[in-house]
Amino acid sequence: MALLRPLAETLGRIGVDARAFLEALEIDDGAAPEMFVPAARVDELLADIARRRRDPTFSLTLARAAVVRNLGLFGHMVWMSGTVRDALVRAVKFFGVVSQRTTLTLDEARGVGTLRQHAVAGRGAILTEFPFVSLALRARQATDGTFTLRAVRFRHASEHADAYREAFGCAVTFGARCDELELDSAMLDLALASADPITSAALEVRAREISGAPRSAFVERARQAAQAVLAEDPSLESVAKRLGMSARTLRRHLADAGTTLRAILDDVRRERADQLLARGLAVKAVALELGFSEASAFSRAYKRWTGRAPS
Repeated sequence: MALLRPLAETLGRIGVDARAFLEALEIDDGAAPEMFVPAARVDELLADIARRRRDPTFSLTLARAAVVRNLGLFGHMVWMSGTVRDALVRAVKFFGVVSQRTTLTLDEARGVGTLRQHAVAGRGAILTEFPFVSLALRARQATDGTFTLRAVRFRHASEHADAYREAFGCAVTFGARCDELELDSAMLDLALASADPITSAALEVRAREISGAPRSAFVERARQAAQAVLAEDPSLESVAKRLGMSARTLRRHLADAGTTLRAILDDVRRERADQLLARGLAVKAVALELGFSEASAFSRAYKRWTGRAPS
């Protein structure tokens, strides 16, 4: 429901009867935010709309209309984050708010980030393409055109690769082994013009309530271990040692949970920084508390996390 009402509004902006769309899904005004409807039915309705409009690239049409306004609570929470990295980490963590059959993971290695969709059931092409197209357009808009992708891959086939290549601005492969997009790690650190960290954090609390998905026990343990070594040596090895495992095992467990140590450290540091700054501590004192050698390094990191200076 967190996606379908905003999606219906977007359909209305391109001339589709939004009320009829919701009625076909048996969604009325009293439907709860945490309610889900059979995803296959949504696939059928969107495919039927695309056929009637004679629009073989309907996901592109839909994403271009959606970029005008964030899609509900999930979209606001994600795109009010401070950086592209923060936005994607939140998207991975809370994708369950908008889908019960698909999860996201974000991996980073050798300067390349990879965002993957993992489906637990079959799904249509439109709802597979839409999240990636929306992400590319929204990130480009929120970074003044700086954001770029390396490659995009979809498992399903398409006869309109050129249209997708133009929309994504990179090579797009259909008939691939998985649904994923690649980007340079530098893109993850881009600040978002739409950043509003305070509002985004408040929406995250609501998203957690709707999803009913608290942090996994392992991720919570990793957060606690990272907090314990924050002012000393918050490396993969030191956190792993505190957890009683090898660095390789820690990395694998975090990947299984859809996160990385860097994402956890950024989250822990940002949370602690907000607490200390709210208490009136000087920027230099906060920097030392969080393990930064210089206040300037902390200031750059804080701006990367939140899109604003700590002052």
